[in-house]
Formats: sequence, structure tokens, C-alpha cells
Amino acid sequence: MRIKWQDIALTVALLFFGLVGTRFAARLQGAVTLDVLAYLLIAVAAAGLLFRSVRPLWTFGVTVLSIAVYLALGYPFGPILISGVAAMYAVATYSSLELAAGCALLYALAILPWWNDSVTSWITWSAGWILLPAAFGVLMKLRRRSAVDAREHAVVSERLRLAQEVHDVVGHGLSVIAMQAGVALYVLDKDPAKARASLEAIRDTSREALDGLRSELDTLRGSAPLRPTISLADIPALASRMREAGLVVSVEVDDVPLPDNYQLAAYRIVQESLTNVLRHSSPGVTASVRVYSVRGSLVVEVADTGTPSVFVEGHGITGMRSRASALGGTLEVSTSHGFQVTARIPLPS
Repeated sequence: MRIKWQDIALTVALLFFGLVGTRFAARLQGAVTLDVLAYLLIAVAAAGLLFRSVRPLWTFGVTVLSIAVYLALGYPFGPILISGVAAMYAVATYSSLELAAGCALLYALAILPWWNDSVTSWITWSAGWILLPAAFGVLMKLRRRSAVDAREHAVVSERLRLAQEVHDVVGHGLSVIAMQAGVALYVLDKDPAKARASLEAIRDTSREALDGLRSELDTLRGSAPLRPTISLADIPALASRMREAGLVVSVEVDDVPLPDNYQLAAYRIVQESLTNVLRHSSPGVTASVRVYSVRGSLVVEVADTGTPSVFVEGHGITGMRSRASALGGTLEVSTSHGFQVTARIPLPS
């Protein structure tokens, strides 16, 4: 059990305020001079706050019991009650709501036998000195919990983003490598030059995938990515690698000035769409890529010339849709005339 320095500081402040201020409170109420026992009870009530963060029920029990004994012995109301406020706040902050409500009721009932005024004034006093700090403590606990939930949500979102990046980088790389390896094996004896070109493409693709994977791992570790930011200008190079893998791709990319996150999203949507075409299309199928802006939106279209088919949405399409929706856009997939992906993302103002 480790006592926090904030609790020590609060205890010292309450102890000083109680020992010094009670004398003046007694004079104002016309009470008799306080004795050693009164000051001892004031000190014990304040000392209970030492454990408010680690043992809030200990704090409540020691402080409220000291206050009850203090009042039972006829000592005047005074700064000792501030320790009760702090104890009630501690219980509400560090314990459950039900426990805080029970402690508030117990505290109010502990004061009632020594109350010299009407029941109405006792209720009013309890509302201000017991229920109000308890309510404030509950609000602070909810605020802290909300902050923790927000941080956890941010962590989960970042992990999902990294997982999506790794999926896109590695999945695309492996698809191209597999296709190029098949080409190399097919022409190994007939056309060594073509086989060599496929092997070089495998080397370049694997290097790029490893660089991308290393960059995401650096991000996960807290290091800055070492590779340059991906942009729309990289789409022609992506299409070139697809052509080397055997997929004929035409590209039309308008020069649209966009923030880095928009350019990355558009690139990944094109990359995943072409990877799906490469994986699932029949021989002879061609693909087209168009990226342009119209009526305040960025439009990304990827289509192939395949035949109509039924598709089951997997992680790749789900990831593309998530990228689009994260920027306020939409993504539609159609297979009525081949495989077609259309993403519409509102341009930033």
C-alpha cells in the first residue's frame, strides 16, 4: 500500500486548518475551551485522509467515527467537518456508486443524534456537506473513466489501422510475388530472360513489402516511419508492378491536391482492388483505374472486364470501406459487369 504525496499534502492542510480554525469556531459558538481530546480527534479525522486513494473505506470509517465521537462529546461544529467532506468525496471517487450512497446515508445518520436544530436544517446540511461532495466525486470518477475509455478506444483504433495497413501491404506483396513466381516457373526453360524479369519483380515487390511492414512496426514501437508518404503519384508505379505480374491495367489519375491521409486512403483502395483482381480474375481480364474529383468529392474507380459473379465480402473490402468511411465517404462494390469498386470521399474544405 503506497500513500500518494497528494494525500499527504491534503492531510497536512486539513490538520493545520482543523487545529487552528477550531479555536475560532468555538469562540463564535460560545463553546467551552477545547481540550487535548478534541484536538486529538481533529488530528485523527484529518489523518484518515492519508489512505483516501488506496483505502477509501478506511478513510471514511476513521474520519466519520472521529467526527461522531467529537460531536457526541459536545464539542462545537467546526473545521473537523471539512475532513468529512474530503472523506465523502474520496469514497465517491474511488468506490462504487452503491457504496458511496450507503456511506453518505451512514454519515448523515451519524450526525443526526447530535444535531441541535430542526430536521429540515439537518437535511439541508446533509445535502450540502455530504451529498454534494459525494455527487462531485461520482462526476469526477465518471470523467476519469470516460478519459480512460477514450484512450482505450484510441489504442484499439490505432491497432486496427495498423492491422489494416499490414494486411494491405503484405497481402498485395504476396499476391504479386505468387503471380510472378508462377510466371517464372512457367517460362524458366523456354524464356530465361522472362524468368529473370519475374524474379527481379519478386525481389522488388518483396523489398517494398518488407519496407512497408518495417515502417508499420516502427510506428507501433513509437518510431517515425522511415519511408516517404504514399501519394496518388505512386499509383502508376503500382499499376506497372501489376502489369509485370500479368494484369493489364490502364490508369487515369487527375492531379488533385489532397492531404496525406486522403492520398493514402485512395492509394490503398486502388491497391487492394487491383490485388483482388489479380487474385480472382481469369486470364485475359484487364483492369482500369480512375481517380478524379467531381462536385466536391474524390472519386476512386477500379473495374475489370470480368464476367458477372457473386462475391463474399472479406477483410480487404471491409478495410477499403473503413478507409472511405473514416474520411466521411462511401464505398460500393459491384459484380454485375465484372468486379467494380467505387469510392466517393468528400474533399476537405
